[in-house]
Amino acid sequence: MMLGLVALVWLAVVWVALWGRLTPGNAVAGLVVAAAVIVVLPVAQLRGVPSRVRPLRLARFAGYFVAKLVEANAVVAWEVLTPSNRRVNEGIVAIPLCRASGLAVTILANTITLTPGTLVVDIGASPTTLFVHVLHLRSIEDVRRSVLRLEWLLVRALADDESVRDVEAALADAEQRRNP
Repeated sequence: MMLGLVALVWLAVVWVALWGRLTPGNAVAGLVVAAAVIVVLPVAQLRGVPSRVRPLRLARFAGYFVAKLVEANAVVAWEVLTPSNRRVNEGIVAIPLCRASGLAVTILANTITLTPGTLVVDIGASPTTLFVHVLHLRSIEDVRRSVLRLEWLLVRALADDESVRDVEAALADAEQRRNP
């Protein structure tokens, strides 16, 4: 019920923002359109919506993402500014995810794709696997560890404790392979 109300208000706010002016007509139309969207696409049927969000851990995930975004932008900017210095080693890496919900996979895929130099080109099922194109591929294991760390931060913010333990075990295993 609460999630539906939040979705209704959010969709109405987006409607008004798209029109660019807050008027009584826009506000009412936004509520009507939002209600229609919620009737057609019921929020209660969403799978993978977290029952509990940990705001501080979500902020940590966002901070990590912003730091990686700045780092990737600097690398891509350097590539643009120094065209004669092309040491690009690109590739596609398959990255199996732990027990990611549909929401977590969506957020991860979008986060990776929004970062310059990386792009999720496909998502495989059973087990859920991201296929990520990497512009500067140095090590497949480094890419997998990086995505696992991102998954760990996201799962800590949005998932249950069992999922967190699964991702922590996978991350520890990846770190152990790095330092035998």
